[in-house]
Amino acid sequence: MNTTFDDSSMLSLEGFIVSPEAAHPLFLLTLAVYLVIFIGNVTAFSVIVFQKNLHKPMYLMICNMSVCDLIGSTAVMPRLMADFLTEVRYISYAACVVQAFCIHFYGSAAQMILTVMAYDRYIAICDPLRYNSKMTTRTLVKLCSLAWGGAFVLIIILFALTLMLPRCRSRIVEASCSNAALFLLSCADTTVNNIYGLFITVFLSGLSFLVIVWTYSKILITCLYKRQSSSKSKAIHTCATHLTVYIIFEFTILFTIIMQRFQNFVFYRHKGLQC
Repeated sequence: MNTTFDDSSMLSLEGFIVSPEAAHPLFLLTLAVYLVIFIGNVTAFSVIVFQKNLHKPMYLMICNMSVCDLIGSTAVMPRLMADFLTEVRYISYAACVVQAFCIHFYGSAAQMILTVMAYDRYIAICDPLRYNSKMTTRTLVKLCSLAWGGAFVLIIILFALTLMLPRCRSRIVEASCSNAALFLLSCADTTVNNIYGLFITVFLSGLSFLVIVWTYSKILITCLYKRQSSSKSKAIHTCATHLTVYIIFEFTILFTIIMQRFQNFVFYRHKGLQC
């Protein structure tokens, strides 16, 4: 079978090799995982939206996280499932940019929403009497808008810098597209892209880390002085759940970044791709 390939608009994904025997099982497994994520998040979103008694800051932020998870999973999994069923994995440059943007936007927005959730827990546990006056609907809208808007602006700038680079390569050494993979398609100097990408990573991770360390330190001190054991256990359970999600998320991001950079470095050194 002949396959046409236009270097100017199409890219080849070379991040993984799947044997014909494993293709369909992997497709079904990925489909099952995606359906669980999709149905779970849509259900959570719908329940919170339609149940007025759940229109509280913590639940509305969970609603934001559900939307965020839908963006991230939909950006990766449908494309991944399609790639399992074909031996030739091509993607248009435009589709690659859209996928990479959605993935980075998801990661940045999720990080900021988790940070806002930590602040909400801090107010709820450390200053419960003034919680309703501090976490008003207006305040919640401002915080969520800051989380989504801040992530959007940071990622728009990131991709604007990448799209300005001329392309001289057409191979991506990843299972999905990313900003790092896109700017490595260029033979031009990518120092600015690397610095700005590093800045975003350090800024978002550093900001969320500092806020969470500060809020949880305050929460821990408050819990130690609480006399009501039921209130203390409820606070610890709520915070432990949030902290577990945050730690898993941060380690996943760190691992992904390290693997992306290492894979691309090894590939381009071995292939000897030079302009």
